Amino acid sequence: MQKHGAPLLICLAMALLGWAQEPTTAPSPSAPPAVPGPTIRVTSTEVLLDLAVRDKRGRPVKNLKPSDVEIYEDGVRQQVLSFRLAGTRETQRREAVAEVKPEPGKSVSKPLREVNVVCIVFHNLDPVSRNQAMEAVQEFIKNDLPQETYVGVFSLSDRLTPVYPFTNNHDELIQAARNAFNGKPLDFAMASEAILTANPTQATVSVAISGAGRGSSASATMRVTGGEISKSAITGADVSNSTGANALRGDQVRERGDFGNITGMRETDKIITMIKELGTLPGHKTVLLVTTGLMTTGDPERFESILNNANRAGITVYALDTTGLSSTNDTVQAGNNALGRVAAVSRTQGATNSSLSAMREKSRQNDNTNDAVRTSDLQASLRALSEGTGGFLIANTHDYRKPFQRLIDDLEAHYEAVYRPTSDKYDGHLRKIEVKLARSDLQVDSRTGYFAMPDLKDSGPLAPEETTALAVLNAKPLPHAFDFRSTSFHFQSDGSSQSALAFALPGTSLTATPDPARQTHKFHLSLLALVKDAGGQVVDKYKVDMPYEVPDANLAAVRASALTYTHPVNLTPGSYAVETVVLDREGRQASTSMLEMEIPKPAKSIGLSSLILVQQLEPPPGQPNESDPLIFKGKRLVPQLDATVDAARKRYVYFVVYPDKTIAEKPKIQVEFRAGGEVFGSQTVDLPAPDASGAIPMFVAAATRPGACELRITAVQGNQSTTENFNYTVSVN
Repeated sequence: MQKHGAPLLICLAMALLGWAQEPTTAPSPSAPPAVPGPTIRVTSTEVLLDLAVRDKRGRPVKNLKPSDVEIYEDGVRQQVLSFRLAGTRETQRREAVAEVKPEPGKSVSKPLREVNVVCIVFHNLDPVSRNQAMEAVQEFIKNDLPQETYVGVFSLSDRLTPVYPFTNNHDELIQAARNAFNGKPLDFAMASEAILTANPTQATVSVAISGAGRGSSASATMRVTGGEISKSAITGADVSNSTGANALRGDQVRERGDFGNITGMRETDKIITMIKELGTLPGHKTVLLVTTGLMTTGDPERFESILNNANRAGITVYALDTTGLSSTNDTVQAGNNALGRVAAVSRTQGATNSSLSAMREKSRQNDNTNDAVRTSDLQASLRALSEGTGGFLIANTHDYRKPFQRLIDDLEAHYEAVYRPTSDKYDGHLRKIEVKLARSDLQVDSRTGYFAMPDLKDSGPLAPEETTALAVLNAKPLPHAFDFRSTSFHFQSDGSSQSALAFALPGTSLTATPDPARQTHKFHLSLLALVKDAGGQVVDKYKVDMPYEVPDANLAAVRASALTYTHPVNLTPGSYAVETVVLDREGRQASTSMLEMEIPKPAKSIGLSSLILVQQLEPPPGQPNESDPLIFKGKRLVPQLDATVDAARKRYVYFVVYPDKTIAEKPKIQVEFRAGGEVFGSQTVDLPAPDASGAIPMFVAAATRPGACELRITAVQGNQSTTENFNYTVSVN
């Protein structure tokens, strides 16, 4: 063994298993197992596209022919292999029977199910009807909803307030329905129901004049009618019917009549707001409007405009009147009272000696008719809104099973179109789908596109965070809100190439949301990396979705460290690109990066892996995967991608030597440390026998001369040699 300059520390890797480990400030996910062999198992895909076709009023259309439909993908017309009307349950049964894994190289079906967006909207509910509303909604959620049905819960007042985000988890939705009104003020609007049933006040003044000239006298009497409580509408009302009480109530009702248009305007404004906000969601929207009624202005043009906007936005309303049968008679009777008043005025039309007050009532007859319908029969507006958008009204019943089943049948009504894409490039990019119908009076809802991902082995369907990440990778320009590092390390295994990807995100890059009650801060990141070959095809992917909750006392330590993730890959030698996106969920921002990666051919003589600066050794979170090149003797090797070393802290560099079994001579390594082009430390050492895998893992302590340094490792066996370099910087605090 030869020495030159400063003494160096070279150790066999197994001697460092007792290496003191630094505390981990945040948990890291376990690396998934490496998968030997090819990553792609199919070469062609058939797209199964769900189409929901509706007429201009939102009603399902079930008589389309294959010739009525054209499908385009990225502007290129696709040949439709099959087209049929189907229901979701029938599709599920067929898929369950045909649940057979396709053989490699065979076609596989890529289902693009129609996304059903169901919005449960609570509107105008008083404390009594709230319980009925929650029970009804829970009954609806318990139904077997079609695939890809996402339900959101909202409260509609002056604005549309989300109560629970869209989800297809039944248990979560039921709990959201139970807690929809927690902490919200009660609605006392129904306390004025008695006043709403009263007739308008009339005051008749009779004047009697006696005598003439200066000695004449006059007397006047006033009779007040109206304002009394309608006993037939509210039975058992115990109120005063004195003249003063009737006059007061009558004035209140008159006031309400004068401002009825304002009230109706406000209520329809709420519906307009709901349509405007829900209209921004993709696809066709089904709204289950859970309410006690809807007051309108009585303006047919305004109401028709609301229906047109809803239909253009792809919104179908199914109104559910939660009053059921309990107050139907009251509502009908109140309407009869109001309409009876109008009829009584109408019968005086032929009279020529009507009083001034009667003539005034005649002039207001049309207004009174509109007001009677608008303020009394609140179901009429709900029915018009529902049927005008393709839905129906659920009212006057407490048995919701049949109407809910009919609603779900409407959700299920769709066509299945199958085509084989003309493009065979699966590069993760968005393929846009356009469906054209031969009939201009129909509208179609379907997926507007999909991300062209191959059927990777053991990958499963895309998770929501993956879809979001792919959308970011398809953005132009690519976002870069914060910095993160990515790199690759190459190894060998059983004579073939093996690699590992590493990603490091500085703790300062992520947004931390404080939770004062728990004295913690929340981080949440999602990472997606796509590995593409030289032709742009995706051959591997790696994903992480990791929320963190860090105690306030540890926040500074987390900020000062980096979150590091590693992923083993098995790829054939060649050039690759790694496209990575990191989503900061708490900060609602994203960054992307591109890494060029070269997978070398396995060495025919002595081989050497990449040199890795080690941050720490730690137990893996789960069962260690011995095929992962960054797992050694059950420990997880965490690389430090920031190649800056503190002079006061010892760091090691890890590498693996792969001896040539055909050469009898023992291998050795030459270690050199350089600074400014000069060698300031070198050492040569013979290596021991390889382990069971035929490899010799090693650690070298990094020299800590301040400034830019270079570590050069040369593995020598006989007359064969190979060299790897690693550049780092030593800082002095």
